[in-house]
Amino acid sequence: MAACGHAPPADPGKAFFREQPEHTGNAMQTVRAAYGRLCIAVQCRSGVIKMPLLTKWARWLFICGLLVIAVILFSGVTLFNHYLEKELTQTIARETRIAEEVNWHLAPLGLFDLIRGRTREVEFSAGRLAFQEGPVFEDFAFKSRAIQLNRNAFWFGRKIEVQELAETELTFRITEAELTAFLQDEWPEFDPCVELSPGAVSIKGIIKEQILKERLPFTASVRLEQASGNSLRLTPITLKIGDFELPPGVFAAYQESLNWQFPLELPWPLTIKDFQVEEGFLRMRWRER
Repeated sequence: MAACGHAPPADPGKAFFREQPEHTGNAMQTVRAAYGRLCIAVQCRSGVIKMPLLTKWARWLFICGLLVIAVILFSGVTLFNHYLEKELTQTIARETRIAEEVNWHLAPLGLFDLIRGRTREVEFSAGRLAFQEGPVFEDFAFKSRAIQLNRNAFWFGRKIEVQELAETELTFRITEAELTAFLQDEWPEFDPCVELSPGAVSIKGIIKEQILKERLPFTASVRLEQASGNSLRLTPITLKIGDFELPPGVFAAYQESLNWQFPLELPWPLTIKDFQVEEGFLRMRWRER
């Protein structure tokens, strides 16, 4: 039969095994399809498929963030300056007993300046200003290239504490009436009165004469000099009691009691740069330490 060209009958077992891969492939495709549908169902339940919604919220958050940044950049400067000027004004009000004709000028501040507690250029002036202790200053003018504040005190205590000053100049004048009032508070037993004129400083008052033990009027010519970074000294050069000018030997016995030093306390790290005696007042200049 085989010689006549007829193929032998196929073995059913072998035929089954030859067809098995095709059936197996279909089954695998079915399993993969079912697994895919299962994953999609799980993703739908867990919200993973809702990416367009999340993207929409992210877009809105991004836009809001840009708006906030724009507000900070364009209107934040005014807000920061207004806030700092308010704090500085309140600090001056707390630390002074007299503050008249006060004016502030602050260079535009940025957000990072405020975070660091550092100002840019600051100008502050007052017609009359007096701290809790000390004389009244007139024509008070303060100008600084930058001020470093204590950040902890500024942010958490809402207090202005100056830690460091960049290039700074402070000028003011003290009238002879204010110097007189200051000296009378410090040395009331002498009842001193100061007279200021270019190149000459004199003090009049009452002194206890050492021989007769009487209180007599005196006039002293004094030299005004800088004693320290924030104080001045009045050193007597000649002394006249009544109409009698004391000779050097006798004058030496009074000199120490009339050698007066008075501090000018300021709440900022400044030191005296120079001073000048003019008619009726003392003009002073200070600089950063």
